[in-house]
Amino acid sequence: MIQHEGPGWRFEKDSSKSNFPVLIGGENWAVELSENEWLSLRKVVCNLIDQYAQIKKTLMKEEQIFLEMERSPWWGCIDGNRESWSLRLILSGAGCKARGIEVFWPVPAAQAITSVMKIMWDS
Repeated sequence: MIQHEGPGWRFEKDSSKSNFPVLIGGENWAVELSENEWLSLRKVVCNLIDQYAQIKKTLMKEEQIFLEMERSPWWGCIDGNRESWSLRLILSGAGCKARGIEVFWPVPAAQAITSVMKIMWDS
């Protein structure tokens, strides 16, 4: 089992769990994800962070940025400035027996958990 935790965020990956091996959490909430949900989450989070990294270079200190992206079944957005941002993600509940999830990490928890997510995806 892999566990990481910090103020306002939590991440666990337990390969022995077949249905929901990944747990992501925030302040007073947590949700378990299936392997497919976890893998599809990667696309939206990585793309958002890459876009943010490119755009932040062009922002002035006081400028705000709001980036949103949809990669089925996820929708995500980064809201912040060139220094920091929050992250909101929604898993669409469309389809038979599909579940819907909405999660949010404020500044600086968003940067911390996405750093851990990236490490997990790259390993």
